[in-house]
Amino acid sequence: MNDRLQRKRRGTVALALLGAAVVLVGCATVPEDDGTEAPASAPGAFQHIHSLMVDPERGDLLVGTHEGLYELTFDGSGTATAKGPIGGLDFDPMGFTMRDDIAYASGHPGPTTPASFGTPNLGLIKSTDRGETWSNISLTGQTDFHDLALGAQATDGGEGTIFGLDTSKQALQRSFDGGATWSDGAELVARDLTADPATPGTVYATTENGFAVSIDDGASFTADTEAPPLFLASIDSGTGAFAGVDTSGTAWVRDASGTWVSGGTVSGTPQALTISGDRLFVADDRGIAFTDDIGVSWTILKVT
Repeated sequence: MNDRLQRKRRGTVALALLGAAVVLVGCATVPEDDGTEAPASAPGAFQHIHSLMVDPERGDLLVGTHEGLYELTFDGSGTATAKGPIGGLDFDPMGFTMRDDIAYASGHPGPTTPASFGTPNLGLIKSTDRGETWSNISLTGQTDFHDLALGAQATDGGEGTIFGLDTSKQALQRSFDGGATWSDGAELVARDLTADPATPGTVYATTENGFAVSIDDGASFTADTEAPPLFLASIDSGTGAFAGVDTSGTAWVRDASGTWVSGGTVSGTPQALTISGDRLFVADDRGIAFTDDIGVSWTILKVT
């Protein structure tokens, strides 16, 4: 393995301050821009990216941007073809998550978004056709979830818990009925949420106090003090592979034994992250880039 790679054993301990809210990682330090000129991988609609997700069925990269949801098709060579905004919809999906054909989103309407989506906030909306059309589920006009995560499917076949970060509240929001109703979970202010696709009730959050883990549907969290201080985190829904970028911009993956392995760094401030198999995608100051060796080397996508 590359000499730059380091290993760090995973472990968990209880959060030190009971009942105290965890502070947002808004003050985290990330690397300065290395001076690399931004490529043609960030067309106008990609000036700000909220989320990245690989469609497990098609293998395309879904990109949530300030101007809508886009789909990138590429062959791994570094060139991608963009389609979007999907459905011709320019809403701002601050929060986005998807399983199979079903997607959930939240955020704000765009200049031409139909009034039926709600304003000033979208609440929770749902699509059953990969983002072509959407329907209102709850909290229309009221809530802007800055992140959404879809928990593992319940043993009874249900969709699983939906977790949301509502910036107006100091508690994790949870829905056990497909988003129709919501309840408070633990006091939590976090930068990023990701749910374990294989274990019902397990959700992770990146916080200033460390990488936090819940095994009770977000009712309580413990801090993994031996994990890296992750800023962004992602789980591959197919393989369970776990990846993240820490507050210094270093890329990490967690292997099957629970060992964290570090690699190279991103460029500047990372905006979004996702992992698919051994491939890690990141949106940072370069645009969208991917790596197959934990960031030791990167390929910057040229989007056409």
